[in-house]
Amino acid sequence: MLQGMGGAALAAGLPAALWARRRDHAAVKALIERYVAEGKVAGAVVGYVTPGAFRPVYLTAGKTAFDGEAVTPDTIHRVYSMTKPVTGMAVMQQVALGRLTLDTPVSDILPAYKDMQVAVDPAKSLESVPAKAPILVRHLLTHTAGLTYHIMGNGPLQQAYRRAGLMPGVGRLGAQPGDGAQPNLTGFVEALAKLPLRSEPGKEWHYSVALDLAGGVLEKVTGKTLDAVFAEQLLGPCGMPDTGFRLSAAQGRRLSTNYYRIGEKLVPIDSAAKSEWTSEPLILAGGAGLASSTRDYARFGQMLLNEGEIDGRRVMPRETARLAMSNLMPAGVFFEKSQGFGAGGRVTLPGNPEGDPAGSYGWGGAAGTIFAVDRARGFAVVLMVQYMPSEQYPLNKEFREAVKADWV
Repeated sequence: MLQGMGGAALAAGLPAALWARRRDHAAVKALIERYVAEGKVAGAVVGYVTPGAFRPVYLTAGKTAFDGEAVTPDTIHRVYSMTKPVTGMAVMQQVALGRLTLDTPVSDILPAYKDMQVAVDPAKSLESVPAKAPILVRHLLTHTAGLTYHIMGNGPLQQAYRRAGLMPGVGRLGAQPGDGAQPNLTGFVEALAKLPLRSEPGKEWHYSVALDLAGGVLEKVTGKTLDAVFAEQLLGPCGMPDTGFRLSAAQGRRLSTNYYRIGEKLVPIDSAAKSEWTSEPLILAGGAGLASSTRDYARFGQMLLNEGEIDGRRVMPRETARLAMSNLMPAGVFFEKSQGFGAGGRVTLPGNPEGDPAGSYGWGGAAGTIFAVDRARGFAVVLMVQYMPSEQYPLNKEFREAVKADWV
């Protein structure tokens, strides 16, 4: 609970100006200003929301590029893996409609996944044996399907992903010599089914293309393309006009520049002047394909914080939203040894090493973006920056500590 605020007042939603005066977010503001001053990022935007009406508080620092304009809540950023929570919630909406269950075998929807093989030793070869159990929908949502990513090592299985072009979210810029042509989502689903799994479904957490495959499940279940599914189920109802797989020319002019750190230098790799996000995407990647603004993604956070509702509109049933942000992992399986995983995002469990309240839900993106819904403390927060690789700076840890300092 926020210091000086009762639960009833918080639930009612204090006016943004009053909330901002009580909580000026000094630690977070100092953090993003320091990152800009030190040249680690060109700009940063933070958006906070509390339960109730959408009354966001924004913090901004820096520019859309080192030689650009000042960032605003409507500056658009590549959110990469923060696409995963969106895909996860879209799947949960289909669960609420009764078209799926968490324990529906994926092969019931995509028959090519009926007789999957599991690699005997994926670090050495593609030799495989029949899987003992089917991939379930919950496995896709929680990265426990036995799949992998081409970026998770350079063993035979990751190399096979590259040869088949199974690199969703990489786009044209990230392709390397020897990589296969990247298929569309239908081709991705077909090609992935032909490769062995790295482990038995439901037995361990491993970061993977599972949410991209979940996008294929959504297309099959609804009979619509993934961008249409997102627009109808989430982006439209949540009021997120600046979120999508492809930006219009006008939106492209509000796109921030993405940088890649080489040595001590940040090199621009995608900019508003010439961006992949203003052309047709190679694949509608449910794991990493979206661009969004801080305002838009804060609205997504508002809907989740309100347990499925925004602007008086019910986007998903309350019990479904709660379930989606709870631990959906198979029994005995954990993320980072002690954490849970919900529909496309981490879920903190009691006794977690960081000391965060149990039940927090969220995820981040490859360009340093961060998203969290903290129902225990009563807020959702979004951080937008653009640099790669995200591990170059300890921003995730520093941001979590700054948020905690502002709320103690």
